[in-house]
Amino acid sequence: MTESIFSFFLSKETNPTEYPFENSFEIGGYNLFTDAKTPLDYCKKDNRELIVFGYAVDVFSGQSKNLAETILANTKNIDDVIGQEKKLGGKYVIFYADKSGTYCVGDATGSIPVFYTASDCDFICCSNPKWIVDKLELKTDRYLQSIRDSGPLNQAMPFDITPYKEILQLIPNHYLDFSKQNSVRFINSAEKQKAISPEEAAIITAPMIDNIAKLYVDKFDVLCPLTSGRDSRVVYAYLKDKCPDLRTYTIWQDKFANDDQDWTVPLELIKKGKTDNHKQHYKEEIPAETKADMDALLGIDGYPEDAFVLSVTVQKHYGNSAAIEGDIIGQVGKCSLHRDIPLMFATPRYFRCKLHNYSDGARRYLKAWLDEIKNSGEKVNPFDLFSVENRLGVWATQTHLIRNTMGMPFVNIFNSRSIIYVMTAVDRAERMKSRIHIELIKLKAPELLDVPFEQEHSGIVNAAKSNKFVFYFASFAKYYIQKRKFHSDKGGF
Repeated sequence: MTESIFSFFLSKETNPTEYPFENSFEIGGYNLFTDAKTPLDYCKKDNRELIVFGYAVDVFSGQSKNLAETILANTKNIDDVIGQEKKLGGKYVIFYADKSGTYCVGDATGSIPVFYTASDCDFICCSNPKWIVDKLELKTDRYLQSIRDSGPLNQAMPFDITPYKEILQLIPNHYLDFSKQNSVRFINSAEKQKAISPEEAAIITAPMIDNIAKLYVDKFDVLCPLTSGRDSRVVYAYLKDKCPDLRTYTIWQDKFANDDQDWTVPLELIKKGKTDNHKQHYKEEIPAETKADMDALLGIDGYPEDAFVLSVTVQKHYGNSAAIEGDIIGQVGKCSLHRDIPLMFATPRYFRCKLHNYSDGARRYLKAWLDEIKNSGEKVNPFDLFSVENRLGVWATQTHLIRNTMGMPFVNIFNSRSIIYVMTAVDRAERMKSRIHIELIKLKAPELLDVPFEQEHSGIVNAAKSNKFVFYFASFAKYYIQKRKFHSDKGGF
């Protein structure tokens, strides 16, 4: 545990796991154990307690100190705490206790994983599911494991399930009630959002993004992964003036060609941005011993190997500096997963295509997820909720688990419910044209727009993106082609 970050274990017991934690706290009758690297802000007022574990900032005021005290002073119950949490940005988990019970809620995209027991066994809530497996000596459930085995390991399982019936994952837009051992969905909007323009969205969110960026620049030696894409360019625009010696890097991907845009465009961008500390790297080979160490920490087949390779590559060259990523603005700000297909197509079968899982079980859990949204009264559309809850909250969290375990503080300057909510108010037909990206860059570094964004060379991909209905049907065509290949590679069909 000495190298990990954003790691915690909570239970009634005083001896959590075989892995030694450096710090311990008590909240609501539970013992919370944490690593030594991650800050923790605690406050108790009357019979109420609150902990902010990780890095958080009020995106409106810029306050990052004494947030636990501020939140308690402005709340009376868990619903009020959720309301205050919506003002925050960063990478954190909030624990809260009062006379009604003990609860926790993660950040906007669950970038610190939260897993918990959901059965008659002793309650445990922690950041690594293997600790629960080891502690309770659990075995995978045959049906749930079949769902896990029905898609590539680097893709997510649906909704909040894991291969263990005793373990669930807390996904975004939910809080965890410890006494009931279940999660409760909260809504972002009970009324249909008033549509705003990309320009308005940029003006509203730019100060929030600045406050999160400042938090990380003050706390870490930051890095900026840079490609020819839109997401990393927005990140670069919001970091370069705060870090005159900003380090940027690109990692060679297998799909690159020698003159690939992702390899060459960053060199043009750093000239425009007047930074000159850019490096190009090739992926590292993973020594067997390093792989064995991660298997011991997360479990064999407990994490995607491609994400591990990239993490090892970054760590070799930059130690535990904080890399600032942009995947949230890609998923939500650009609607990269769904574009502008009509809401009538937000079905379990469609979302299974985007989950890249080939089981009927996945479709059933996606239906349960959609039913939960419908019954909650949430008015944010299911496409954006899928991107936040399943794509970011489960899929991306697999990578966060690897990096957190390695002690690597990968963070995101768009990770705030307030920022995400504003972006979802922009029409998806506008977002898919990267209009929010462009307007945000205009506000900070318009010269970066002189360098063209990456161009898609594939005629098939361009055709699929040309029309919302073509994109919808192409998603199914791609799904069934990949399904056949997946089963063929496994020896089926």
